[in-house]
Amino acid sequence: MDAEQCREHLERFIGSPATVNTLALFYGRRRIGKSTLLADLTAERQGFYWEATRAESAVHLGRLGDALGAHLKVGRLRFDTWEEAVGRMVQIASDRAAPVVIDEFGYLLEADPGIDSVVSTVLGPVGKRTYPGRARLILCGSAIAMMRSLTGGEAPLRGRSALELVMQPFDFRMAARQLLPGADWRLAARVYAVIGGVIGYATDMVDHDLPATLADFDRWIAARVLSPAATLHHEATTLLAEDPTLSSASPTMHHSILGAIANGAVTAGTIANQLRRSVPSIDPALKRLIAAGFVVRHTDPVREQRPTYALADPFLQFHYAVLEPNRSFLRDRDPAAVWERKLSATFDSLVRGPVFEEQARAWVRRYADSPTLEVTAELVGPSTVNFEGKDHQLDVVVATGAGSPASERTVHAVGEAKAGETVGTGHLRRLEKARAALGTRAAHAKLMLFGTGFTPEVESEAERRSDVELIGLDRLYGGA
Repeated sequence: MDAEQCREHLERFIGSPATVNTLALFYGRRRIGKSTLLADLTAERQGFYWEATRAESAVHLGRLGDALGAHLKVGRLRFDTWEEAVGRMVQIASDRAAPVVIDEFGYLLEADPGIDSVVSTVLGPVGKRTYPGRARLILCGSAIAMMRSLTGGEAPLRGRSALELVMQPFDFRMAARQLLPGADWRLAARVYAVIGGVIGYATDMVDHDLPATLADFDRWIAARVLSPAATLHHEATTLLAEDPTLSSASPTMHHSILGAIANGAVTAGTIANQLRRSVPSIDPALKRLIAAGFVVRHTDPVREQRPTYALADPFLQFHYAVLEPNRSFLRDRDPAAVWERKLSATFDSLVRGPVFEEQARAWVRRYADSPTLEVTAELVGPSTVNFEGKDHQLDVVVATGAGSPASERTVHAVGEAKAGETVGTGHLRRLEKARAALGTRAAHAKLMLFGTGFTPEVESEAERRSDVELIGLDRLYGGA
């Protein structure tokens, strides 16, 4: 969910008529605005907000006592145990529903792995009598796998949470509206391919400096991203180091897998081959990266057991395709010159393409209307199809029949996405061959061409045909 949707859910949770303390879990990757959202909501509802840091448990208890005492205007409170502390926190909402927020809850878990049991006890049957109140306790964190595990399996908080929200960065449309209002769509698409929809990457981490025009893009990327002095230059490495589910197990393997995916190895077999490992040996690390929200597993809509993998964020794609392999060039040379001579071409081939393909799939899922696509986009993903004696990649396949074997699903659209390339009739003919190769189940499938420019010939043909859809930047960012 995006920030606006999360706020709506949190407001309903805080305003619930429940007369007992209740719990919500709220998490998502760093720098997307979770803390700002929670701090604003807490201030509006006159609740209590406290953010943990990486420290020992005794330090946490001391800091929390200081903060809660100041909030209650009673001076410093002394807590010897977490049950004392959490019990006192929820009691501040004894006479009305109010938010009580513990941000960066993962840091508390690192210092004291049993604190989730304490929270469960305070919210349990005995705790409700011992610590009465109407607190809306919100535990927030950035370590996605750790936060998700709080309610999994036999976890102490399983069954205790009334709400579990995962906040996502802005999608490409919202990023354009919020981060680059009024910008040319070509500029919006380029900036999105570098920083995605992460609000922190567009504000503090670039000193609130975004390119004003398309001509300003090269200046911006050299100074704010490629320069070794730029905060974003080191961000991906920091993200992995900050996640305890990744930093404690084989960081080299995690970085290697991310680098392999960014450079075109998108199946488990090709990733393993690039790392000179077996598939079973990389599987645990790959699963950790998926659980932590760094890698996305795409299920093939029309072929069984053919998943592909992609990096979950445009900035990760940029880091591992552009920054990481070229650190020595950027350290010893002028970033602007390296960008012009070498890295802009890498960006076009290894970053803009994969990011644009995901934008195309997202557009089909979220924005395509019924005249464009007559069915709900039930299954959307990449696939491959064999014709003329070899496999060809399809960037977008839309199918229905999720409960049926993949070979029996109906294909409603096939599509190709080309960033920075003029799309012509040759691309259309290739899609026609792909549709034919899929057989009768794709007989009525739409042919979707996503691009930043189209030839007059293909535009003319699309006007005459009801089975061809051209989706340029204007339609991608503002149409259906």
